[in-house]
Amino acid sequence: MRGVPMRIVLDLQGAQSHSRLRGIGRYTLSMAKAFAAEAADHELWLMLNGCQDESSASLLAQFAGLIPRERIVVNALPSGIAGCHPQNHQRMHLAAAAQATLLAGLRADCIWHSSMFEGWGDDSIVTLGDGGEDGRHVATLYDLIPLLNPAHHLHDAGYRQWYYRRLGLLKRCGLLLAISESSRREASDWLQVPDDAIAVISGAADPVFRPIPLDPACRDEWRQRWQLQSAFVLYVGGYDAHKNVETLVAAFAELPGGVREPYQLVLAGRCSESAQKRLRQAGRKHRLAEHQLVFTGSLADTELARLYSACTVFVAPSLHEGLGLPALEAMACGAAVIGSNTSSLPEVIGRTDALFDPRSRSSIAAKLHEALADGGFLASLREHAAIQVRRFTWPLSARQAWAAIEGHVGANRAGQRRVPVRPRLLYVSPLPPVRSGIADYSARLLRELACHYDIDVVIDQPELVDPWVSANFPIRSLPWFMAHAGAVERILYHFGNAPFHAHMFGMLQQHSGVVMLHDSCLGSVRNWMANEADEPDSFSRVLYDSHGYAGLRHELRHGRGATLAVLPVNRDVIERATGVIVHSHYAVRQARLHYGPAAADKMIVVPFPRQRAGGDRGLARRLLGIEPGDLVVCSFGMLAPTKLNQRLLSAWLHSDLARDARCHLLFVGENHGGDYGQALTRQIAASGLGSRIRITGFVSAQSYADHLDAADMVVQLRTDSRGETSAAIFDALAHGRPLIVNTHGSADELPTQAVLAVSDRFDELELVDALESLRQDPQRRAELTAGALDLIGQHHPAKVALLYRDAIEHFVRRSPVAVERRLLADVRRKSSDPELSGPARQEWQRIMAANLPRVDRPQLYVDVTATARSGLHTGIERVVRGVLSALLALGQDRYRVEPVKLVGRRYVHATAYGLQVLGHRPVELPEREAQPRLGDILLGLDWVADDLPANTALLDAWRVRGVRMLFVVYDLLPVREPQWFPEGIAPMHARWLRCVGSHADGLLCISRCVADDLRRWYDGHPPVRHDALPLGYFYPGNDPASTRPTVGLPADATSVLARLAASPSFLMVGTVEPRKGHALVLEAFEQLWAAGVAATLVVIGRQGWMCEAVARRMRAHAQAGTGLIWMEQASDEFLELIFGRVRALVAASAGEGFGLPLVEAARHGLPVIARDIPVFREVSSAFASYFDGEDVSTLVAALRQASTTARPRLAADTPATPSLLSWQETTGRLYEMLLDPGHAQWLSPWRPRTRSAPE
Repeated sequence: MRGVPMRIVLDLQGAQSHSRLRGIGRYTLSMAKAFAAEAADHELWLMLNGCQDESSASLLAQFAGLIPRERIVVNALPSGIAGCHPQNHQRMHLAAAAQATLLAGLRADCIWHSSMFEGWGDDSIVTLGDGGEDGRHVATLYDLIPLLNPAHHLHDAGYRQWYYRRLGLLKRCGLLLAISESSRREASDWLQVPDDAIAVISGAADPVFRPIPLDPACRDEWRQRWQLQSAFVLYVGGYDAHKNVETLVAAFAELPGGVREPYQLVLAGRCSESAQKRLRQAGRKHRLAEHQLVFTGSLADTELARLYSACTVFVAPSLHEGLGLPALEAMACGAAVIGSNTSSLPEVIGRTDALFDPRSRSSIAAKLHEALADGGFLASLREHAAIQVRRFTWPLSARQAWAAIEGHVGANRAGQRRVPVRPRLLYVSPLPPVRSGIADYSARLLRELACHYDIDVVIDQPELVDPWVSANFPIRSLPWFMAHAGAVERILYHFGNAPFHAHMFGMLQQHSGVVMLHDSCLGSVRNWMANEADEPDSFSRVLYDSHGYAGLRHELRHGRGATLAVLPVNRDVIERATGVIVHSHYAVRQARLHYGPAAADKMIVVPFPRQRAGGDRGLARRLLGIEPGDLVVCSFGMLAPTKLNQRLLSAWLHSDLARDARCHLLFVGENHGGDYGQALTRQIAASGLGSRIRITGFVSAQSYADHLDAADMVVQLRTDSRGETSAAIFDALAHGRPLIVNTHGSADELPTQAVLAVSDRFDELELVDALESLRQDPQRRAELTAGALDLIGQHHPAKVALLYRDAIEHFVRRSPVAVERRLLADVRRKSSDPELSGPARQEWQRIMAANLPRVDRPQLYVDVTATARSGLHTGIERVVRGVLSALLALGQDRYRVEPVKLVGRRYVHATAYGLQVLGHRPVELPEREAQPRLGDILLGLDWVADDLPANTALLDAWRVRGVRMLFVVYDLLPVREPQWFPEGIAPMHARWLRCVGSHADGLLCISRCVADDLRRWYDGHPPVRHDALPLGYFYPGNDPASTRPTVGLPADATSVLARLAASPSFLMVGTVEPRKGHALVLEAFEQLWAAGVAATLVVIGRQGWMCEAVARRMRAHAQAGTGLIWMEQASDEFLELIFGRVRALVAASAGEGFGLPLVEAARHGLPVIARDIPVFREVSSAFASYFDGEDVSTLVAALRQASTTARPRLAADTPATPSLLSWQETTGRLYEMLLDPGHAQWLSPWRPRTRSAPE
């Protein structure tokens, strides 16, 4: 016993269908008998076709005594199931189901299919059942001749579809038993079957085939039946085109007359009348006498054995064979055998000197001439036959098959199948003839995934030309998908950055699925979609969705083209996907860079599928006109700036290769259609080496492969990668070509054993050195070839498909998006409103959006509630606008900045205001409710004293969700000096201070003075909290130009500015309100005017509260319009001009949180006359002078002195002005404080008093 006993079912339809009269039938019967003889303790069953009673009876008789009758079952099948009749298709499906049911009942460990290609012209059927246990099925592989020669064999559309469907079944089998090494290579190369899923078991001649001495009676019979003389050349087999019999007839006719005359050419085996007619015509064409061409028709094996034994030489001229059983039979009978040097015949014949080129009539004729004219050669062939045939016996083949089956079944028993059945998968992708690498990739991948999934293919294209896909999968439309996708758990989308994928974005939003992200950047297709729909705002919306205001700002500054080149614009795709498959870790890093770790966590890297490839290198070089000894450097793919073709050209021209007439440089691909391509063409022409440097233009797939086979070295360079994996790199690796790459993008992940890597940003000398070193070092080239082929072994399509399956199943089981999809389906099933329409659906979406992992960076929410709705441009509003503008300009790699506003007891995105601050045109961006998450920050930049205390529940909710909340405190004036403000302001401000004091994780004051005052106020009015409250300060910025300043000049601007320049003029900036000191300043100026001083007071600021008296006094003043100019509104542009005309700024306010006009004055180098209060001392420049606010004479004196002194030339950037910062600088410090609790501008925290413990 060789292993654990198994139950094996032998499907003998290969010996029952039309194939029973061909080599397949004979092989099937012999192999089955050998199986039985070598079964040992295994339990062997036969399954016969119930539609073939005659052959079933014959088989029952032949297996009597080999297999018990109770283990021979007859498969009940409907009649009329031949595949050649389209009307039979439904009955074919019924027959497949019937056979699957029978096999399920037999509970076999293994089912051997003697032939998978039965049932086209008769009532036979092959099935693997429901696909849940494909691994149990083992099939004999004879050859793939129709696949390799479709023009000859697959011209009929119906047969082509039937054949490809059977190929699909063959590929799904767990193990293939190849009848030759040649067949094994075909399965590996053309079906991408892994090497460990194919075993070579060969075959043998039936024992009836042995040397048989011929008596005179037999020869007389042959003479009477066929006019056969004593000497003849024999062919046995079929008469299909690939059997090449017509060329054999022509070669026989080409023999010299003296050699040919004694012989006849015997063509044995069943031959149709049309084939006989065609071959006789060929004989006449080549002047072959009629009697020299003999057709025997069908023969019994004993008769055939006599012919083999009697022939002078047996010829096997086939272009392609799976094994070449007639050659084996001939050798078993002692015949001298010569044959083709292609496919399996060399391994069967076993002598290279007995082979010829079957495509060459003269080659066949020469070898036949040698055999007939050289008695010694003929004798050696007969001696060799007796030895060679011993290598091919049915017991040996059966033992090899049993060993392979036992190993395969044992591995299946030991392994745990994670997918017990083939689940249903909807596969969404462009497919050929779409001119896209992804289309070709998908068509190949489908063949592999069919081993793991029952697939429906969904396309949005007018035609599909891939025969395998058409034959093996239902082809579905978009409307079908939208109607049925909800019931299917597994969906795979292939996303790329081309219009062929445009329809997938809407599909994914409706039905989440696994995304294969071929291109990390999807901006180009989305831009195309916006243009096609004539909706320019739609691209802005997806750009904002993916990259926030940073993306919109990038487009404003650099243009759309540059933005498409660097930003992925795919956040919603990653977020909506149940999971994402990519081919490189570079793509994962790109996702992490733009969207944070949650995006990267949704990704699984699988290798790029590619298997070893390569053709006849010598033939390829001859076809391309490459001389022996020439060295060819190739670069593959469409030429473009991102491919660095010009860099390669320049390096090649500066290398030794350019000076060697045997070296060539080929760019295999279509040239760039713009300036870049023209520049390349000119540079090649200018080099004078145009005969050795070529751009091929677009080439066919075969020519592309020929160039790969012919190349000595391949160079693939890249820059500005968008995360895609280079198919050209893997094409070169698959062909074992020595490859030079630069370490850019995914190419950086290639092992050094497989490629010669230069730096990502290489210089020319480095590339020159790489080219020259490889040229001079054949050993290194050989090592790179070995490394490339070793690497590509890890990328075998079948292995990659397994990883695809594992990834898909992982996502289906574990992905939160997949869980959401299942739960939504369950809710719908149990709900009275299955569609969850209206508010119910919106509520579901809101809740699930809050619970699903956020595919984005943490958010920095900036509260702009009051400023967004007021439109004012006073102190707080200017700070809000300045800081927000600078925050939006910061690199948002750590936090995504989002302005928000309070609306109805919730924070919503203030997108309209954000666009305004950004300087972007209006776009309808949704103002959705903000969804806070752990790690987010809320920066209360605005003073929202009216609304915030009423929303403590909202603040509590945000704190519970892990949001750090920090608020900006501008001053405490309303609570310190309530008489300066309208009634109600003081208690409102007190409530706001208590609110932020209780909920904040830190308070940021706009000066050190405010921070100190706030600490004192909290000492007297402690907020409700148990932990310390961090206090810090920062200084607002003072460069209006960076905050999108207002522009425009009044009609009288020129005259006003002239008046200011003509006399000593002084400026007050700020709202007219009680604390600002306008009455005090007006009194001082009245004293100056009374003393004859021709000074001008310019007041810029709107009328505020509780200042009616001073406002009336200013408007009615005798100096109004001359010595007193009041402008309630002035643009930033006009204010800048005024700053340049006045002698000094007057800051008379009795209380401020900061004093922004003082800093603006310092920026202009303008002296300041300021009331002597602490905050002005803190923030003003070294060139300020101070007056006593309780003594107007001190102000009069300061004004008088300034009036008589020319305006000094002051340096605006004096170090003595620590608060003189741009908005970018101050916001940078503020941002650092948000991130760094140890920043120098964080002060010691305020701490609540601890109560003494009771005695």
